[in-house]
Amino acid sequence: MNAFSLRNVSYSYGNGHPVLADLSIDIGAGERIAILGANGTGKSTLLSLLDGLAFPQEGIIHVFGKPLSEHSLENSSFSEDFRKRVAFIFQNPDVQLFSSSVWEEVAFGPLQLGFSRIQVASIVEDLLDTLRISDLRDRPPYTLSDGQKKKVAIASSLATDPDVLLLDEPTNGLDPRTQVWLIQLLDELHHKGKTIITATHDLSIAGDIAERAIVLSEEHSVAGDGPFWDIINNEDLLLKVNLIHEHAHRHGQSAHVHRHGHFGHYHANGGSLPYNHEHHGEDRDSFQTGAPETGDLKKLLIMLEHWIDHGDNHVESYREWADRAIRAGEGEIAREIHLAIAEEDSAKNHFKRARDVIAEKIGLKD
Repeated sequence: MNAFSLRNVSYSYGNGHPVLADLSIDIGAGERIAILGANGTGKSTLLSLLDGLAFPQEGIIHVFGKPLSEHSLENSSFSEDFRKRVAFIFQNPDVQLFSSSVWEEVAFGPLQLGFSRIQVASIVEDLLDTLRISDLRDRPPYTLSDGQKKKVAIASSLATDPDVLLLDEPTNGLDPRTQVWLIQLLDELHHKGKTIITATHDLSIAGDIAERAIVLSEEHSVAGDGPFWDIINNEDLLLKVNLIHEHAHRHGQSAHVHRHGHFGHYHANGGSLPYNHEHHGEDRDSFQTGAPETGDLKKLLIMLEHWIDHGDNHVESYREWADRAIRAGEGEIAREIHLAIAEEDSAKNHFKRARDVIAEKIGLKD
């Protein structure tokens, strides 16, 4: 059975401005899906429709084989079952955190659904322990850091053991360690059979939390739908929907055109380099021990161009690439990357020097 089926769904604001236009999508139970699109294409609105927070002006949505509508949610039995099985984790956790303590926040959902006090206490304690936030139990949510708030929001959403998780830009405001924690948690939930639908612009994690991608166009319709890596490797599609752009720069006397992504670590250069955790292991697509192949240097060159152009601050990624360079005997490159970490104000200059070293080695610099 599909978790959701959308047929010819359209949604507009009160002024008639279209937000979603004629969407027809099937989402199977247990799928992991990333909803991608430039800003303003309707990603968050689509999640709101799936959560029954808004309703289409045209078309119909089915959830678990039953119509999802304002009328159907007036039925208390349907509404209770739907709210138990579908959970929405908002982009800004402050939107959904309102109780006086973390414990009460996590307990709120199951209490509203009629769980016994004994059941609720067991659920809350288990989630606080699993998400390693037991020390926050008595804290008011408004006193927490962004990462802690996100964990509490996730805990409160999981308290009813939902079948479906809807996540809107879940990595916003999270430090790298908490992002890794989130990836691991979503992987565990996927293996438990949960349907996970994530609207995100962060491709540094998207490939780790989704096997399928749905791309929304700037015309607010579905521009692409398929296996995640097939979608990410389709540069023509990504250019068309304004998810990547072409950027020209020079290596010495030679001009080069690269295609740059607007999200995270995505880069393409006559192909694509989805930089994700699949590439983190030594046995994956990275520098090999000993003299590196030209292709390996080109991969690092692409990363350096990204760091230079976008001014990202991803220290863990910098260290990983420096370690790879050291293992490959490229000490000069590794030294410049480590200097970029130590001297943040002049990081771009160190990255540029490392880039020039690589460009000379692979014949891009005269």
